[in-house]
Amino acid sequence: MSLDYHNLQIQPFPLVNLEEFTLTKKINEHTHLYFTGIIPEEMKDSYINSTEADTVIQVGQLDDTGQIKPLFSGIALSVEVKVIRGVYYLEVEAASHTYRMDVQRRIRSFQDIQMTLPELLQQIGKNYDGLDVIDGATGGAAIKRIAVQYKETDWEFLRRLASRYHTSLMPVAQFDDPKFYFGIQDTYQPIALDHTRYTVRKRMVPFRYFKENDSAAMEENDFIVYEVETEEVLDLGSHIHFQGKSLYVTEAYMDMYNGLIRHLYVLCSYKGLRQKSYYQENLAGASLNGTVIDVQNDQVKIQLDCDEKQDISKAHWFSYSTLYSAGDHTGWYVMPEKGDPVSLYFPGSREEDGFARGAIRRAARNAPNNKLSNPNVKIWRTPYGREIQLAPDGITVSAQDGAVYIHLDNKNGIQIVSNQQVSISAGGNLSLSAGKTMSLSAGGSLTLDCNGSHINLSGTTDVKGAEVKSN
Repeated sequence: MSLDYHNLQIQPFPLVNLEEFTLTKKINEHTHLYFTGIIPEEMKDSYINSTEADTVIQVGQLDDTGQIKPLFSGIALSVEVKVIRGVYYLEVEAASHTYRMDVQRRIRSFQDIQMTLPELLQQIGKNYDGLDVIDGATGGAAIKRIAVQYKETDWEFLRRLASRYHTSLMPVAQFDDPKFYFGIQDTYQPIALDHTRYTVRKRMVPFRYFKENDSAAMEENDFIVYEVETEEVLDLGSHIHFQGKSLYVTEAYMDMYNGLIRHLYVLCSYKGLRQKSYYQENLAGASLNGTVIDVQNDQVKIQLDCDEKQDISKAHWFSYSTLYSAGDHTGWYVMPEKGDPVSLYFPGSREEDGFARGAIRRAARNAPNNKLSNPNVKIWRTPYGREIQLAPDGITVSAQDGAVYIHLDNKNGIQIVSNQQVSISAGGNLSLSAGKTMSLSAGGSLTLDCNGSHINLSGTTDVKGAEVKSN
């Protein structure tokens, strides 16, 4: 038996007469409700004033047995009252509660590649009361690749993450909290649909894409879809049989035509549900600042500024970009230290291609003993006080500031300074020559030894040798 608009119950907006009604369900999209109706004149202001950001709108269908089947629960997007020839009309747009996940954009990383998808979903769900997500795609498997949410809402991020598995998000709009499937709701419903009102078509555009760009074996018949009109109420992902085939509901539409309620469904095969992978194009060229928390070979672990405290044992190893590298035996190997600032750079739209590189210095420019005040002086310094300084007039190699260093100066030559011992050793010849004067001085004694000959200067002069000649 056909049902009319009197069988629809809409809360909290009791209407005198329902004029238009559309309920749209699609995978990867929020369920969308739109309706208009005539309202009592005395209610023209109360509907606007009483609607708030968290006002829940519910739609139920009263069947011929008197039972109410929930069709929709969501939040208002727009509520409008207009007057036409003295008649007051209410126009409402609403979306399923999953819309709450599609408002705030976030930047964060999920570095633990051993984290399972349910664990990731649970972490995201901390921001939403009552969130319920069922993993219908991975079977609780690990994500295996780093995931980065970059200027995306949680819904956009999860939709992109689902595309990794060639699947989709499937909202369940009958509940008062955000609920959806990550993947397909594979529940068979033994329902016989009307075979007299349907359209069949073949989608060639997605077939050509998967044929040329995907490793999955796809055939043209996998992209045959049926548009079926029926009085049955089905959910997205419902598994049914039609025309002797096993099919799934991929789109669902409910509207009114001549006052009667219509249900239109788009059905496709299981393979036809396959989604193409896509990436966050805005990630290409982006950098995320962070701090090194561990170093190994040519890789680093990073505490990103955008993240909460990162567990070191679960952090991802990122390759570190050096100035020059040409193989195992040549190049420039200078790794950052723990605590050093770095940036995580993404050359393209894939998170797994990100690598670490040097970041902008964070110390204040006017800090005491700031060595970066003169751009003409180049400095390479380690946390242990070892430093090489290249100035316009010379080079200084220092092992301890002001105590152990070698200074090469354009005007004054070479200066070797040490508050400890200085040793010069040569396996072959050692030559010392001076164009004018050579000075050797010692505070205690000066000794020269060679092949049994000995000269010692220590206040007195002691000369020894097999033969000593004096002139």
